[in-house]
Amino acid sequence: MEKNKVSITISNQKYTVISNESPESVKKLGDTVDKKVSEIMASSRVSLTEALVLTALDLANEARENEKAVKKLKGDMAGYLEDVEKITIERDKLRRELDKLKK
Repeated sequence: MEKNKVSITISNQKYTVISNESPESVKKLGDTVDKKVSEIMASSRVSLTEALVLTALDLANEARENEKAVKKLKGDMAGYLEDVEKITIERDKLRRELDKLKK
């Protein structure tokens, strides 16, 4: 896969990122980080380094919460598929009974 060299700006500082992701995707990620850093720096008197650490913690927490949500959805989906399988078996059984009664 081709590596892309992308410039992003976070808190008025330029960074060059080398990634397999598309330049547009990397820029969107940079914009997300920049927005979060700006919000933190506007709401409290912290250094850029502290704001970056807090942003990293916030994004890591979001990722963990999303992983939990995905895990729950997978469990729900497995339950639904199990229900569909039971209903399909019951439907097939009833169809066979109906066919016997028609004869």
